[in-house]
Amino acid sequence: MRGQGAWAVLAMLTLAVPAWAELPNYTFQLQARTNLLGNPGGAYNVDPGNLLPGSLHVPITQDRQVAFRFSITPEGRRAVWWGRSGQGSRIYLLPELGEDTLLGDPGLNSDANIAFAVTGAATATNNGIYLLKATTPSQVRIIREPVGATDWSSLWLNESGQMGFRATISGFRAYVVVSPKGTGFEAKFLAKEKTLDGTSPYEFLYSPTLNDRGQMAGVGDLAPASGEYFQELRIFNASGTSTRIAQSRGRDPSSPIFRFASVAPALNNNGQLAFLGTAKDANQANRVTLWLWDGTALRVLAQDGQNGIRDMEFFPPDMNDSGLVVFRAIDSAGLRAVWVHDGQEMKRVVSEHQLLPSDLGTARVDQETPANPVFAGSPMINSRGDVAFVAGLAPQDNDQVEWGTAIYIARSSLPIPGPPDAGVPDAGVDAGVDAGSGEPPDAGVDAGSGEPPDAGVDAGPEEVPDAGPEEMPDASVDAGPDDPPDAGPRVDAGPGEAPDAGNTTPPPGENPDSGCGCQAAPAVVLWPWLFLGLARYLAARRRRGSSRT
Repeated sequence: MRGQGAWAVLAMLTLAVPAWAELPNYTFQLQARTNLLGNPGGAYNVDPGNLLPGSLHVPITQDRQVAFRFSITPEGRRAVWWGRSGQGSRIYLLPELGEDTLLGDPGLNSDANIAFAVTGAATATNNGIYLLKATTPSQVRIIREPVGATDWSSLWLNESGQMGFRATISGFRAYVVVSPKGTGFEAKFLAKEKTLDGTSPYEFLYSPTLNDRGQMAGVGDLAPASGEYFQELRIFNASGTSTRIAQSRGRDPSSPIFRFASVAPALNNNGQLAFLGTAKDANQANRVTLWLWDGTALRVLAQDGQNGIRDMEFFPPDMNDSGLVVFRAIDSAGLRAVWVHDGQEMKRVVSEHQLLPSDLGTARVDQETPANPVFAGSPMINSRGDVAFVAGLAPQDNDQVEWGTAIYIARSSLPIPGPPDAGVPDAGVDAGVDAGSGEPPDAGVDAGSGEPPDAGVDAGPEEVPDAGPEEMPDASVDAGPDDPPDAGPRVDAGPGEAPDAGNTTPPPGENPDSGCGCQAAPAVVLWPWLFLGLARYLAARRRRGSSRT
């Protein structure tokens, strides 16, 4: 625990921290490609008229299953795609539930179970967490736990069949884990805002993450901001205990963290956390920073203006059990890229203007308008180091021709790790079992992985990212109207579509119609890197044996 403003470090650890991971080499496999109707390039593994949301994440399991959502379909309803090894299709289409119905980013585990939140349905009983099996997608369970919940944002599905999310109850938020129990499910609150629980210290809870041990990590506001931010990052246990990992300098003047980003942290299964925030440099300017809690100390992995990175982007990082961290950032030449860091060094996974294989031949990661972002949403990493990402494509010699938006797996050269041990018994949930009265009508499963390329879908990853001034909230991160804007103005523009799933009211000072794709502020000057010991070590574990918001 902290004493007199200093961080203490426990001398004895309950788990050994893994050795630093090896940085993999990557080859690329196309999973699907969407495109605008009428574009001559067509699409791949998806029918015409299915559009990706402005911002999304694509969970990836150890055996390289992936799933993602469509926010627009020819039928006018939301849908989910699933596949692996370059094959796949749209497997689930929401029934007619009302024109305001939203569908959140899916969670996915290695048993091919898929969970996603549905909100805004005309009949309240059709809202909830929809759970299905990719191999039998017409059989759906609707889970409405906890009682009184109206929103289930930042939803994760782990290897034990548990679902963790931030629930909204009477307009306020709580961290909840729902676990299989018998033929049903049981909800457990891990943290609540003080309006829901008078003994809670939290004014506001930000987007959390879940690991395979049923633990959740998230940031909470302990008091309203007033020049400083009063925040802490904790890991919450199913037993009701929790461990503080870090806090802002408003709580501890020795902390390097001025403010935590409102995007979800990454929590792996070995007690390690990666998270975004801002630090103040010598001139009191904000520097967006990616930190790693490695089990013994807080370390800077990446930062604005350091080691070839100009600007960090406000999308949640992801991390596997080997300690590989994947994130988005803009390099010193102004090119966007997806990066991977092993705790000692980093490398690019994929970069703007890079050539990739596609169903149309060699493609370039590009957009017809240079200011538009070439990547969409948050990259995700699995236990072997494979990375799922979404990018806009064009022919290699003509960026004015749209080949749409592609979902790729960057396949790691590293060997498959041993079987994960989640630390909790397998829940044995079969998502395809019918729940009975809560089941909506058959969703209309469409063609299998053999469907031919079609007339085109999406325009590319013009998106709205998460958390910063002038940015819109996202279902995979923060969705609450009371969420203050996060530090650092990084804007990824969208195709005019509001973020999906959850409350879509933008935080104060944000422009919901922003579509410029521009940088809202120049980079700030450097600040000294800070390496400080923290107070505790936590033995934690995450879903990365297979597949974070």
